[in-house]
Amino acid sequence: QEGYRDLLDSCRYVFLQHGVIKDDLSGWLNRYNKNISGFVVSAIPEYQSILDGNYFYSPNQVWLTGLPRFDRLYHREENCIALMPTWRMYLMLAPNNETGIRLLKDGFEQTEYYQFYNRLLNDPRLLRALSECGYRMIFMPHPMIMPYIDRFQKNDQVAFGSLNTKYRDVYSRCKLVVTDYSSAVFDFAYLRKPVIYTQFDQEAFFSGEHVYTKGYFDYERDGFGEVETDLEGTVNRIIEYMENDCRLKDQYRA
Repeated sequence: QEGYRDLLDSCRYVFLQHGVIKDDLSGWLNRYNKNISGFVVSAIPEYQSILDGNYFYSPNQVWLTGLPRFDRLYHREENCIALMPTWRMYLMLAPNNETGIRLLKDGFEQTEYYQFYNRLLNDPRLLRALSECGYRMIFMPHPMIMPYIDRFQKNDQVAFGSLNTKYRDVYSRCKLVVTDYSSAVFDFAYLRKPVIYTQFDQEAFFSGEHVYTKGYFDYERDGFGEVETDLEGTVNRIIEYMENDCRLKDQYRA
């Protein structure tokens, strides 16, 4: 390590996010915490939010380039729906310094997060509609949750993804995505596919206990699909889309 000290001390940090930033990450990515030399962004509202927010970067440090990943997306649709919730930092312990893996706090199965998604995955009305419409579902929670996916109850109509499942393949095959707050759905929007947001825990999620707080993106105004806030509404909306072959509605296409 001694021989690399000069290199490590003078290295420049370029930040390339895994998707479009829609929430406020300034508590983590501000200049005084990370001192980023090049902050890559993909869209004008995202770009403006970095310059206007509490990030403290100049226009020379924020690079509006887009994501080349979008050019590698493709269509190979099947009658498949993706359920892709993000994680909750307040349900997990600090990451292991060597592996980076976070362990779950005790009582995960009693949390609102687990209870909601386990009920949704096994909702009798939804499973019946999946069968009647000839659809199946794939469960792809955030990679932080993926190591614990087997804690959720399984059934024959929902496939469980893994850390080896390629997101690009899920984006290509599925006709509809259901998420809560994940930025992964920008890929679906890029492919002109419908999105449903299920946000049963808005107050807790944006309370500051997770890694970010609410930013410029308003899900009702800017989102690519309807925002549901409970299990019944979410199931109703999924069934509505299935019965209409998961066609993207005109207002979201616009």
